Amino acid sequence: MELLLWFWFYDPRWFFNFKVSVLCYKNAWLIPLFLHLFMVFVCLYYLQISETFSCDRSLKLWLYSRTFFSFLISATIIFFKFKITEVYQKEIDYFDNAKRVYPNLNYSMRHYDYWIRRKSLISTSGIFLLLLGFISLFWSLMIISFYHFENYYSQCDIKIQKLLNLHSIFIIIGNAPLVIMIIFLIFIKIGSLIAAFACPGCLISSSKFCSSDRPKVEIVKYNV
Repeated sequence: MELLLWFWFYDPRWFFNFKVSVLCYKNAWLIPLFLHLFMVFVCLYYLQISETFSCDRSLKLWLYSRTFFSFLISATIIFFKFKITEVYQKEIDYFDNAKRVYPNLNYSMRHYDYWIRRKSLISTSGIFLLLLGFISLFWSLMIISFYHFENYYSQCDIKIQKLLNLHSIFIIIGNAPLVIMIIFLIFIKIGSLIAAFACPGCLISSSKFCSSDRPKVEIVKYNV
């Protein structure tokens, strides 16, 4: 889910152009934080009782790796939230300075939301969180493939199978919007490429139609 949030806040089009405030942006990271901490405790529990059930030895390695990645991602999210607070405070200071220079400034702090998100996401903790999300997703998809398509753990204890099912739901729901958007973008790009060769006029007309609703920017001149 951390990958979905990262791409969504970097560019809202990754989540159907749905925009949120800075407060929601900061608190949204609590969802993957709690989910990963939950996975840490669940995996530690199964590691404690791993001697009481018979299953493939590679599953124990997965439990260790899932615990490690979930704990590392949780710690990174905590540092990342501190980074968001730091960037937010700096932007407030910039805004206060601007109001002192020009008291009649009509802008609000919402105009700084973009920079708060962008500066925090491309910080060290933000990039590290992105890399960890990719690594965790790759390892999770391998386990999903082993369990659901190659039946490696079909003979395991029923509790282990419930854990793997819960983990699969966690991964699929958390990354489904990204997959949908990637498929949608591929469809649009392929359709545009075909239209460019088959009917260039239709492509130009549709582009004009889609861009016709864009608001015009009015330039206001101030006398200094």
